Amino acid sequence: MDKDIRPGDRLVKVNATAVVPRNNREQYLIQPSLDEEISLTFLRGQEERTVKIHPASTFAINDLLYDEWEAGCQKRVDELGKNKIAYVHMKDMTGNSLDHFLKQMVSEGWQRDALILDLRYNTGGNVHDKVLQFLSQKPYLQWKYREGQLSPQPNFTPGAKPIVLLVNEPSLSDAEMTTEGFKRLKLGTVVGTETYRWIIFTSGKGLVDGSFYRLPSWGCYSLDGGDLEVTGVKPDVYVKNTFKDRLENKDPQLDKAIELILGKMR
Repeated sequence: MDKDIRPGDRLVKVNATAVVPRNNREQYLIQPSLDEEISLTFLRGQEERTVKIHPASTFAINDLLYDEWEAGCQKRVDELGKNKIAYVHMKDMTGNSLDHFLKQMVSEGWQRDALILDLRYNTGGNVHDKVLQFLSQKPYLQWKYREGQLSPQPNFTPGAKPIVLLVNEPSLSDAEMTTEGFKRLKLGTVVGTETYRWIIFTSGKGLVDGSFYRLPSWGCYSLDGGDLEVTGVKPDVYVKNTFKDRLENKDPQLDKAIELILGKMR
């Protein structure tokens, strides 16, 4: 439900506690636990107005902002690509994200003529092989039911379409494995910046006191022996998004991906 809060309203009380203008307002909103409801009193002209809101944690707000950014990218691709380009973003390389990726690929993905796979801000996991195996599928024959239409085998063939992979500085761990494999398999073009250089796999054990430790166990190397934790993965087309771009709601990396895809489609 919308609250009657307008530009120009001045916050003067939080839960009946007066807000001192010279103080950081965050101190009135930071608490050890999350209240179910808080009251905010605003001054509009000479009149005070109190509204009650249900607060959310910082983590929940960050998730909502992340989802909003992701939805904005999807909208940008749909508009500039005229609904001919599939867009899939993976937040990490966990099982849940893999399921999301596969669902997108067998719904929106197969119906469109190209794909942008976005691994920016991806925090890793361990599903790189399944993602790359799916993207590697190319048609090897056609079949059809009697009087029906020809369809390819395998059923989904993303490897036969133009693909652009997006990465940036915070793309790390298994996102780097995926990007390196994508380049080696020549599945498409990588756009963005060099990856984070944070790629090892760890093992862990529980101790008798209930604590837990983890140790670096597996290194990750390119086919020519390069240590990805040292080298990271370089894009084929370098494009950097700046802080100013974010303030102005610009995304040069995504725009370049769309431009390249449209060029390949022509």
